[in-house]
Amino acid sequence: MTDRERELIAAYIPSPRDETLEPGCEYYVKDTAARVQRVWVTTINPGSAGEDLVYRVRNDRGIVRTGHEDRHGSIPKWVMYDNKEDCRNDTHSCYSRWEYLRKLQEEEM
Repeated sequence: MTDRERELIAAYIPSPRDETLEPGCEYYVKDTAARVQRVWVTTINPGSAGEDLVYRVRNDRGIVRTGHEDRHGSIPKWVMYDNKEDCRNDTHSCYSRWEYLRKLQEEEM
């Protein structure tokens, strides 16, 4: 791991992964009322013009609105988090490669 990757990990994913999350379940940063909710990914689609993937998510009551949806109701990866604390603090807003950093971090352990 490079020094730059260590800096990115410290900035974007300071808290450890929540080990209680089920596969396909993630926290996402604040719904339109600024509440952190646990959600499940229901659909993964390509972003517009070949950009990163986008995700449709739901909670126990249905589709969740974050204010970051595209015209199909999908959200970018940077809206979702793998622990509640980072989600509450918006640690990686606008950075979709946070899962790559988490993988690097866990490989170093």
